[in-house]
Amino acid sequence: MIRPHQPPGPTAPGPLITFARSGISTPWSPAHATLLDLAEACDIPTRWSCRTGVCHSCITHLVAGDITYTTPPLELPEPGTVLVCCSKPTTKVVLDL
Repeated sequence: MIRPHQPPGPTAPGPLITFARSGISTPWSPAHATLLDLAEACDIPTRWSCRTGVCHSCITHLVAGDITYTTPPLELPEPGTVLVCCSKPTTKVVLDL
């Protein structure tokens, strides 16, 4: 099993993204289209299926921060949660991953 780690490449200048359960904090990079892409780059286990905000398989508790949706989901998740497959941060973010 691969342990979670920092994403490859240079340190990015964006807001800090913290994956609370995995113990990884890394700056956001526009090289990643979504929070799911960043989680995958860090080898953080994440459930997902559609990558378009339809199935809600990737719903994750948003501990802190604000996001925006790159593709508007078919239905918004409940407050305090986020669809990581189609979102990116607008501020520093803490996810329950």
